[in-house]
Amino acid sequence: MAENAIRNKNGFSLSSLKENRVAMAYIIAVLLILLGGIINPGFLHLKHLLNILSLSSFLGIVVLSQTMVVLSGGEGIDLSVGAIISLSTVIASQVMNGSNARLVPAALIVLAVGFAIGLVNGAGAAFLKIPPLVMTLAMSSVVQGIALVYTQGQPKGRASSILVAAGSGRTGLIPNIVFVWIIVIAIAVIILQKTRTGKIVYGTGENDLTAELSGIRTKLVRFLVFGFSGMIAAFAGLCLLGYTGTSYLDLGSTYVMPTIAAAVIGGVALSGGNGSYLGAVAGTIVLTTLNSIMISLKSGEGGRQIVYGAVILVVLTIYSKRERR
Repeated sequence: MAENAIRNKNGFSLSSLKENRVAMAYIIAVLLILLGGIINPGFLHLKHLLNILSLSSFLGIVVLSQTMVVLSGGEGIDLSVGAIISLSTVIASQVMNGSNARLVPAALIVLAVGFAIGLVNGAGAAFLKIPPLVMTLAMSSVVQGIALVYTQGQPKGRASSILVAAGSGRTGLIPNIVFVWIIVIAIAVIILQKTRTGKIVYGTGENDLTAELSGIRTKLVRFLVFGFSGMIAAFAGLCLLGYTGTSYLDLGSTYVMPTIAAAVIGGVALSGGNGSYLGAVAGTIVLTTLNSIMISLKSGEGGRQIVYGAVILVVLTIYSKRERR
């Protein structure tokens, strides 16, 4: 009753705000940034905030992969994104080996490989009825093995200067990767929110039977969604290679859990068909800011993983309680 009383001329209320998961995620991000400023005054410096945004960009691109898979339903989660990122970096670095002339061929090869791996995931999950969690976990192991065989345990090559400029360069004060992420956000939002393709993905995730009766081939949709998930993860690997300059066999391993956490924090329902990439973007900023705060507090990787898992559990508990009302 009290919440309903706090309402302005446009009908705003605290209760309506609580129901808006995207808005809540952005508010949490702002509050965390302010908390970081309290813990460490240097946290609010423009340079540090831009660094947070830069790191958010790499995670945010990978989060798009996870968001698409989750939105398509079928208990979809892609645990292979980290391995695909790692494989894409070792392939791209070896193919281009610092040559700008080889950047496009390397990118095309990496994107094709990522798409192919994603399609294998999709075939297993959609047509063979293997639980996505199991399928993508198994493929993650396979992809890691492929990377080891391809490199013989010693990644070679380096990123081209153009890729390095895109991944780690700046235009004025703004990191170039932020501009790349903005383009990715714009394309993703238009496709998922404004096109028939996006409606098909949401419809598939919301209700299989209804989607099938509407003429949507749900198995084919999930098959292709996994394919594009793999391709986007490979693109994220290219961006990371531009940032690091050289490849590492485990470069993408730390991105798996954060992609799930970011999507959940941003209001993407794990049951499918509900949520948005804009919400996942907010979740990405929340996680990156939280990670930066924990680094300021000198917390190790183990502590951060504990926090990621705890955040997912808390957010899922809150959302499930709302849905039962």
